[in-house]
Amino acid sequence: MTEESATPGDYLGLMAAAARAHGLEPLALVQPADRYVQLNGVTFHYLDWGNDDLPPVILLHGGGLNAHTWDMGALLLRDRYHLIALDQRGSGDTEPTPKGMENGWDAMVDDVHALLDHLGYDRVVLCGMSMGGMNALFATARDPRRVGALVVVDYAPDSAGRPPGPEGNSIMRRLQARSQLVERFEDQLEREIQDSPRSHPDHLRYSLWHSLRQRLDGKWEWKGDHRFGARARQDPDAWARRRDQLWEAVRAIHVPTLLMRGESSQVVSPEGAESMVAAMTNARLVVVPNAGHNVQTNNPRVFAAELDAFISAHF
Repeated sequence: MTEESATPGDYLGLMAAAARAHGLEPLALVQPADRYVQLNGVTFHYLDWGNDDLPPVILLHGGGLNAHTWDMGALLLRDRYHLIALDQRGSGDTEPTPKGMENGWDAMVDDVHALLDHLGYDRVVLCGMSMGGMNALFATARDPRRVGALVVVDYAPDSAGRPPGPEGNSIMRRLQARSQLVERFEDQLEREIQDSPRSHPDHLRYSLWHSLRQRLDGKWEWKGDHRFGARARQDPDAWARRRDQLWEAVRAIHVPTLLMRGESSQVVSPEGAESMVAAMTNARLVVVPNAGHNVQTNNPRVFAAELDAFISAHF
């Protein structure tokens, strides 16, 4: 498929190709509803996968990603849960934080609770990956009565800061390149394929389609506001303080918690994952095979199965 034929009308076609790449056979290919809401002075976008009579699950993506990172897993889970995937502030189709307003980690936690207020949920399953995992941990520690079960995907306090190893370096290079324009969609796709050997090209095409927008001059730009993340990565003292706060939050959480670590993750070490689970009173660790940091996209079948089993047992 060429970039000229990759139009919004191909949404389900791109989704179908990505699902086939993983060998998934969902009950139906369904496009989630795009919803927008004003929270804390920012216009947020989120994906609503329907079936609002089912148990609610809130999904928080990682840094540099967006709500569509959960799509393959959502196709397998939407008939069992009411899935809401949020574009966090400055990500995806959520607008950047206006100048003069708070734009930090605490604001992102405030956003989670504001979303729950908007949706009218008293108690949910909260699932966050990487940066979203950090936000989910803090949101749960702040008000555990609203979280019936917590799922953290490839994140632990010891991973706060610059990710180590080749996988972490690749993540950093890609985040740093987000401020640059892309001349041709296909050229960027080739770069993504080289940087993400664990991901199938058809899934990368689908993900990239939701991560870029085409400008009037024909060039492509990355969605999202990357200023905050860039500043945070340049402040090691801020990361050290955040790590200490994360450990405090982890020790304070008593709700049932599942930590999913990618078997080959170089962002969360086996020791870091085990230390986090040991510090909690009601947590367990699952290692997902054939997955690195992006567990939900590397192995959506096992991700969905583990999430479903955990929620079924605890919510």
